[in-house]
Amino acid sequence: MEKKIVKKAAVKTGSDQGSRHPQKWLGSAWPLLWFALAGFLLFGQTLRFDYTWLDDQTLVLNNLENLKSAANIPSAFTGDVFHSLPGNRYYYRPVLTLSFMADAGIGGGSFTAFHAGNILYHVIAVFLVFLLFAELGFDRLRSFLFSMLFLVHPLVTQVVAWVPGRNDSLLAIFSAGSFLFFIRYLKTGRQLTLWLSFFFYVLALFTKENAIVIPFLFAAYAFLVSRVPWKKMFLPVLSWILLTTAWAVIRHQALGAQGGASLFVQVLSVMRGLPALLPFLGKAVFPFDLSVFPILADMKVSLVLGMGVLVLLGVLFRFTAPADRALSAIGLAWFLAFLVPSFVSVSGQIPNYSEHRSYLSLAGILLMVLASAPVKKASFSSVPPLVVMAGTILLFGLLTFRHAGNFRDRLTFWKNAVETSPSHAFNYNNLGAMYFLDHEFEKAEPYFLKAIEINPYEPMAHSNAGLICMNTGRPAEAEKFYLEEIRINPKYDHAYFNLGILYYNSGKYDEGIRLWEKTLEINPGYKDAYDALLFAFQKLDRPGDRDRILKKATENRITH
Repeated sequence: MEKKIVKKAAVKTGSDQGSRHPQKWLGSAWPLLWFALAGFLLFGQTLRFDYTWLDDQTLVLNNLENLKSAANIPSAFTGDVFHSLPGNRYYYRPVLTLSFMADAGIGGGSFTAFHAGNILYHVIAVFLVFLLFAELGFDRLRSFLFSMLFLVHPLVTQVVAWVPGRNDSLLAIFSAGSFLFFIRYLKTGRQLTLWLSFFFYVLALFTKENAIVIPFLFAAYAFLVSRVPWKKMFLPVLSWILLTTAWAVIRHQALGAQGGASLFVQVLSVMRGLPALLPFLGKAVFPFDLSVFPILADMKVSLVLGMGVLVLLGVLFRFTAPADRALSAIGLAWFLAFLVPSFVSVSGQIPNYSEHRSYLSLAGILLMVLASAPVKKASFSSVPPLVVMAGTILLFGLLTFRHAGNFRDRLTFWKNAVETSPSHAFNYNNLGAMYFLDHEFEKAEPYFLKAIEINPYEPMAHSNAGLICMNTGRPAEAEKFYLEEIRINPKYDHAYFNLGILYYNSGKYDEGIRLWEKTLEINPGYKDAYDALLFAFQKLDRPGDRDRILKKATENRITH
């Protein structure tokens, strides 16, 4: 009789919640191994990928010498990530820079090392999301399957295949880690777990500004889900305030006074971007309308699908048990909190809605689904639900593998941008630039002209068209394009420099020199302008001016 009772108990717990079979391959750190195998199998192709020429050439290619030197570690905290001029510094991302320095040191500058780092960070982020789901009360098999879905989801492709996309996987690592330790603090009251949560929060802040929403999400979880007394939250709240203030002061010291769009314009850009929530929802469930660099005007399919997903989530929430609705609401808040701030346009230009922005938010959607009654009641140890999940994971993995190929090189990348988001002048301008870099001027010119046709005020498009004219023996046309660029984009240093070359080569020496001087006024670190001026003053036998430029170059640490 006793054996029968034990047997019945074993059968009961083996359904899904405590199955002995999954524990064999999901116990301890085994899931990390499975995530690593799946991650490198799915994204291994990216190890051979080249630069896309969307920020990666600025952050890595043109900055390799600085990244290779450990002596430059402090400088990661004293400026913006793009090494921009004062007044144009917006992105304070020291941890991203440090991660690039680690890759540059390990790989000796090989771009393969940077891609390997991206895969590694994604795997770690997925593992921490898995631990977080388990800490929130979901069984390990269920947490594993949904974390694997997160690993292979097409929306994460850009984070892994595009090297600068790692900023979002790094943010996910620190955010999930901070949340994990915070939950353990609420459960155990151990101070060490609280301090570890603070540590990860600080790392998240130094990774991306979006992390500032973390305390609000954690407080909401504490009061709505854990229902902890107010007294227990005094230390966390006070610490969050102090840590955030300290980070804000350090950030302000590093970036200084910022130009760009006014606060009103930035808030307005967020309001205008709110409809983009629907396409992101649509892609979260039906990831078929993918693009490497989309704008809202070209996301019509996902917009419609998003409306359907919104209804679906509403139905799931309706059938979610009252005890789980607070956790479901946290998932929704997580989705919104990490995605909406990315709609801010600091430059005043048309914002893009690149898929990497939804990386961490996707975990919030998965949390909502996990908390819903239909999913909680499903037994993933039985065949039908397991087949559905395995089929979805396989399908999403195939879509991701295919989509990753669009990040193979700069020409493939920008061709996809134009094909999938044809309303964005920026994409045409950059595809033209890729052809220009390959000296295919005849292919480049139509794309610059198309960019100007779509948006006559598109930055750099007129200047690029001027370069084509100058390189194909049409100086009069080149002059018109350069002058128009200067009119609409008066702080664009390259336009002044290139127009200076045009004038100098046509015998207008004083005009050329004046424009090169203007270039240095805008950008004191423009090395080619120093070289041009030194050459001109040497040729024109003006030693006084040559000495003046040499002194200015030395002051700005420009070597010759």
